Formats: sequence, C-alpha cells, structure tokens
Amino acid sequence: MLKRLVFSVMAFGLFLLLAEGGARLIERSAGRWADDAVGLSGWQAKFFGSLFNWHEGDPELLWRFKPNLANRYIQTNSTHTIGPEIRSPKPPTSFRILLLGDSSPVGLGLGLDSYDLSFGPQLQRRLQDLYGEHQEAELINAAVSGYTSEQLVRYLELHGWGFEPDVVILYCGNNDASISGFQNDRELMRKQRLSQLRALLSRTALYRVLRAALAPGCSSAPPREMALQVRVTPEQYGENLATIAEQCHRRDCPLIIVKPPVPLRWPAGLQFKPFRRLKGSDGQLIIPEPLAECLNRPIRYCLDRERLPSWYHNADKVTRLVYASAYRDTLPPTEAVSYYAKQLEVDSQSPILWNNLGVACWESMRYAEADSCLRKARQESVRAFDSLPDPASQALGTVFLFNIGINLMSAAQYDSATLQFDTALAIAYLDSALQGDYLSLRVKRSYLEQIDSLGEEWENVTVVDMPTVFAQNGGESLFIDHCHPTAEGHRLIAQEIFEAMKTGPASRE
Repeated sequence: MLKRLVFSVMAFGLFLLLAEGGARLIERSAGRWADDAVGLSGWQAKFFGSLFNWHEGDPELLWRFKPNLANRYIQTNSTHTIGPEIRSPKPPTSFRILLLGDSSPVGLGLGLDSYDLSFGPQLQRRLQDLYGEHQEAELINAAVSGYTSEQLVRYLELHGWGFEPDVVILYCGNNDASISGFQNDRELMRKQRLSQLRALLSRTALYRVLRAALAPGCSSAPPREMALQVRVTPEQYGENLATIAEQCHRRDCPLIIVKPPVPLRWPAGLQFKPFRRLKGSDGQLIIPEPLAECLNRPIRYCLDRERLPSWYHNADKVTRLVYASAYRDTLPPTEAVSYYAKQLEVDSQSPILWNNLGVACWESMRYAEADSCLRKARQESVRAFDSLPDPASQALGTVFLFNIGINLMSAAQYDSATLQFDTALAIAYLDSALQGDYLSLRVKRSYLEQIDSLGEEWENVTVVDMPTVFAQNGGESLFIDHCHPTAEGHRLIAQEIFEAMKTGPASRE
C-alpha cells in the first residue's frame, strides 16, 4: 500500500514537471500571458496602495495608512490608526469612540491649520468637558483616505471590535459613488484575498497557460466592451451600512451615521483629470483607457479661477490643480465665439462645440445666448451619451448641466434687478450635475437615502443630517473642495454629533 502511494506521488510529480515544461514551450511560441488584466484593479487602489506614500498595500483592505507616520499632516500608531498609541487592555474609565470613515474624518490638513481642528478631536474635547475627571473620552480614529463602506465594514470585522468601542461613528459615501476601474470594490476585495496564492501560482508557466485558456478574457488589456463600474453601488452601500448596524446591535453598541455634505458648485466630471497621465510602478497608466478618453475631451467649463479663493476657502493644492486641468482656449472670448460658430456649421450635432460656444458667450457676459447654446449641448449629449449603460458614459453629460447652472447663477447676479434668471433653477441644474457626477468624489442622493432608511429601521442607529445643517449655516462657504469641510464645517459636524450623543442611544446619562 505504501509503495503504491509513493509511486502515485512520484508519477503525479513527474506529470507536473512534464506539464510545466510543455507550458513553457507554449509560452515561448505564443508569448507570456499576464496574470491580471491591466486596469482591472482600479486606479484608486493603485494610487493609494503604492503611489501615495502615506499608504501601503493591505491584503484584506486594498490599502491602509502606514504605521508610525509622523509628519506635519498626519500621525499614526502601530495599529495604523490616527493618534497616539492605543492602550490595551482598555482602561475601565475609558469611553471609547471608534471613528470609521474616509479622508474628511482623517483631516490631513486639507485647508485646516492642524488635525486638532477636524471634527473627531473637537468631539473628543467636548465630551471630555462633559465627563469631567471621572471618565476619559478616548478617540480611535480609524478613518483612511479613499475608503468606501466596503472597506469600512471589513475593517470593523477584522480590527474594529478588538478596540472595544462604546460607540461607533461612521462617515463615508463620497468615495463609494465614484469610478475607479472595471470592477467594483466588492469584487476587488474578494479577489484581493486570493492575491498571495495567485502570486505564488503565477510563477509557474502551467498556471499562466491554463488561466489564459480557461479565462481568455484575462489578457494583457481589458476588453473594450467591459464597462467601468462605480466602486460601491447604492444598494451595496445600504447592505454595508446594515451589516455595520447589525454588528453594533449584537454588541449593544450605538452607531452614529453622519450624512456627508457636498457642495454643488464643484465642476462635474473634472476631478480625476489631473491623474490621467499618472503611471504605476509597472510604468502603465493607472487611469483605465475608457476613463482617460472621457477626461481628455476638449470641453470647456464655466470656471472663474479668480473666484476660487472665495468659493473654496483656503483651497488646497489638489483643488487648484483640478481647476487648472480644465481645457482652455487660447482665443479671446469674442474670437472663440466666432470660431465655434463656424465649426458648428460643419458639425451642428456636436455637444462639445455647442458647449464651448456657450462658455465663450458666458465669458463675454452674453448669458442669454450662453443659456441657449448650453441647453443645446445638453440636448445633443442626451442623444449621444445617455443611452450608454456605464456610469462613466452617463456622467459625460453632467458637464453641460454644471455649465448651465453656473451660467444661470452668473446671469442672476448680473441682472438681479429684473430676476430674469431664476437662481433656484440654477441650483436644480447644479444638483442634477452632482447626481450623475461619478467622475468626482461626491456622495449622491441615492446613497443618502440608504442612510435615512437605516435610521428608521434600527433603534441603535442615530443619523446626523449634515447636508441640512450646512445648508442652514453657510452652504458652499463651508467646503474646501469637492467634499472636505472647512474648520467651521468640522466644528458644525462635531457639534451635531455631540448633541446626538447627549440625547440619543449613545448618551451616557
């Protein structure tokens, strides 16, 4: 029996050696197949996982903060979370707040003079003043820039409960509603868990040949018919939040979900453009080709760079870079009007030409003519783009909605005496641009509705409605850029969470 087993093992080993040799011969004649299709991993995963030097790759979460960072922007500890080292075991007098989220809770000095001005530390100080000497308010800031709800629910399962939190605060959604590549975050993370095994197997020619034969779609480049995906769909977002709520319920831990506020005046469809030529460690562009094609269109925006400081207080470097990346004509506005009018005589159905003519009219303060041209651009874009299935194609028309809204706002300010142009209509157009803008990091109404539904379903969940609070306390002036609040915005968030904790399920009274 033993001899038969040894013989079988030796025969199988010989078979594998022969198969590996044959596979190497096939590779020499046919060329080597890549293990993963270029661009399938998502450009944001590549950016944060290897190019942004505050982060490192993570086998479960795609990326995370590096441990023990210490610079003027961010300080992390050995657990990769923000702040001082976390004590273990948890002190009996500690009231622990676990903060899960994206770059807004991180702070990162985005328009802030210090991390202490972000809402997490502000909330901690308010609670400490309330508790006095008898209890310690302890903040564990596990937020990570670029994270979606998919990563946060997984983080809570793997690490979060080990901190023994007394309350969980969740702030996310802006990254969920954005495009990164040909797979959503759920698919990426499922495959990420097998990455080490695939890396080992991919060293063998037999694996590479069999994989290419059994999965011919996994070639060195993604098929052109593959559609770009939103990182987390609204339905998946709701599922993730429900999972977090259920875990909190089982542990009798209150959950506070903050509805993220976002500005309307951020230029739709432009935010990723500065990164379209960025290359990974393999020398390949990290932006997928179909997405780069969307971003490379010679389309003009109704953007006034002189107004940038007043629109976004202390606008950070990335904001200035995004504004500077917008396509610009070399012609003065009056000459640009004549140029695009002549171009439209040849191609009267081009939404880009109609749009650029409208922007030239806007620059000339010919708002009525600009409105007519921009609406024509939107009409042509509906015909050309809106029938396409993927969110990137659908987002192409949001630029025209944005430009219509800005033109209407400009006209209302210029002709405020007659109120010929309705500002409320301008806001409606800007909101429509926001809802379809998957080429920026801004949460959409369909995601916020998932939060509202969850708050109605679970008794242990408190929803903090920051979009309403921002609208009542300064609106657009409370943003640094596409989603990050100013110091005053962070103060308002801390205040609203504090009030919710005093009266809701997280109350210590």
